[in-house]
Amino acid sequence: MAAVAMLLSGCGGGDSGDEGNEIVLDFPSWQVNEPGNGDVLKAIVADFEKTHPNVKVNLYFVSNDDFQNQMVTRLSAGRPPDVIASGNHFFAFAATGQLEPLDERLKSSGLLDQWRDFSKERIIDGQQLALPLHALTRVIFYNETFLQQAGVTAPPSTPEGLRDAVNKLGAAGGSNFNPWGATTTSHSNLFGESNSFIVGMGGAWITDGRWSVTDPKTVAAVELYRELAKKAPPGLNGGQYRQLLADGKVAMSHDGNWVQSFLDDNAPADVLPKIQAAPSPFQNSIALVGTSLSIPKGISDERKQLVWELIETAAKPEIQALWAEKVYAAPGRVGVVPAELATRLPVVGVVEKNVENAVPEFPPSDNFRANFGEIEKTIIDAMMRLLTTDDPTMTVLTDLEKKLAAITQP
Repeated sequence: MAAVAMLLSGCGGGDSGDEGNEIVLDFPSWQVNEPGNGDVLKAIVADFEKTHPNVKVNLYFVSNDDFQNQMVTRLSAGRPPDVIASGNHFFAFAATGQLEPLDERLKSSGLLDQWRDFSKERIIDGQQLALPLHALTRVIFYNETFLQQAGVTAPPSTPEGLRDAVNKLGAAGGSNFNPWGATTTSHSNLFGESNSFIVGMGGAWITDGRWSVTDPKTVAAVELYRELAKKAPPGLNGGQYRQLLADGKVAMSHDGNWVQSFLDDNAPADVLPKIQAAPSPFQNSIALVGTSLSIPKGISDERKQLVWELIETAAKPEIQALWAEKVYAAPGRVGVVPAELATRLPVVGVVEKNVENAVPEFPPSDNFRANFGEIEKTIIDAMMRLLTTDDPTMTVLTDLEKKLAAITQP
């Protein structure tokens, strides 16, 4: 209780000092110290403070392990920070009922007319509760030298082409390199990786209000995911197989565009130029909503207006373009990525193409989101069963569907 009391009595969220010469806005984030993400957040604050000389933004770090619990505690107690940042934490924050709807402000500003459709991922019960600043997506990373050695003339652009390319890489690689990189140990990555195949190939966890884990498109997608993952090095998490890609020991993977930063930092100078990015080979790509900003209900009207002006600053074209330059992400605002940047950083152009046909990561189900922790664990267990046994895919998916139905109605 003492720890909670200290947390709630901490800086920000209150109105004390608002009548003085300086107002301090409390802005905690788990991303402050991250290269790229932190740089953009600091740029937002610096630009805002230039036009608000009597306002100081206290942007500070809270570890991701603690961030969600701390913010939920503060929101629920009516002592929130002034600026609510979120990633996948958004749904937990929205569940407190303490996020201010942005609809009227967004309508008056016209911002949504200039925003990508993934902004809809932050609508709850018909209300826009956050503005997503950018989105991430999955691309094909490939070592062009290995593709040439295998006789693959271009990166795959269809599921069938992907299967064929990986088979050719497997035949050509021998002991020199692995044809495919994927998570092959129990890890949260297993949900994202398998989900990208399912949604990408037109399948779905939920269809028309029913669990559709055993529908033909979902089964076909999981079959391909399983086939390729079994060609990946066993027992590795995401960081480990990405290191193999960086080292020139993995030929291809279907991974997040954010991995480019890892490759830039970790691939040897003679390997990095060989690793290229191509659009996802599936009919659908997934838009993984990145950093979003919200206004909490439990602050004064004056502070709400200031936080809105901070959000408007984050929406400026020149600030939005930084997400592409620093994080290789798709900015929320359309038309802000300079052609020069897409030429200089090819992965940025790939991400822009991917986002054009991007669909949401999660099905349109409040129950799925509300129970995601348990659902994710159950799906991960099923994927590990697929990777470590010879049980028929349909048997595993039938069992999975029964377990998901026992967790919640779709």
